[in-house]
Amino acid sequence: MARCIEFNEVEKIEKAMNVFWEKGYNATSMQDLVDAMQINRSSLYNTIGDKHQLFMKCISNYFETAMCEVKQKVANEKSAKQALINIINDKASWIVDCEKGCLGIKTIFELAPEDLVVRNLMSKNNDIFIDFLAETVQKAMDNKEMDDTEDAALMAEYIMTSFTGWKQSYILHRNPIKIKKMSEFLIKNIFK
Repeated sequence: MARCIEFNEVEKIEKAMNVFWEKGYNATSMQDLVDAMQINRSSLYNTIGDKHQLFMKCISNYFETAMCEVKQKVANEKSAKQALINIINDKASWIVDCEKGCLGIKTIFELAPEDLVVRNLMSKNNDIFIDFLAETVQKAMDNKEMDDTEDAALMAEYIMTSFTGWKQSYILHRNPIKIKKMSEFLIKNIFK
C-alpha cells in the first residue's frame, strides 16, 4: 500500500530555496535538499520531481513572492512617484541588509547562460518586473510627477539595471553609504 504524502509543499519549497540561495544550484546536492526539507527522497521525487524541477519551483516562488510585495507597496501609495522612490529605497536597503544576495541574479549568472529553461523563466520574470515598473513610471509621467519625454520602458530598465550594479558594488566594497548615495542619485536623476 502506498504511503500518504504528508508535508506542506510551500514550506518545503521555502527550505529548499534557502539551500539553493546559500549554496547555488551546482553546489547543492540532493542530500542537502532532503536534509533541509526533512523529507525522504522518494517523497521529493514523487511530489515535486528532480533537483531541476524543484529549483524551478523555488525560483518561481521567489519571484512571485517578491512581485506580490512590490505590487502591494505600490498599491498602498497614492503617488506613483512616491511608490517608485519607495521601491528604489527598499532595494538599496535590501542590497545592504541581505547577505545572501539576490537569488535571481545568482541564478542568471550561474545557470542562465547554459540552461535554456532557466534562462527563459528568468527572462519572463524580468520582463514581468520591468513591465510593472514601466507601468508605475508611466503613471508618474501621466500625473506630471516626472518628465514625460523619456520612454517609460527604458526608464524602468534603467532602474532595474541600477539595482544589479549596486549589488555588485556592495559585494566588492561593502560600503552601505555608497549604495545610499547611488540610490539618492538615481532618484534625483529620474525625477528632474
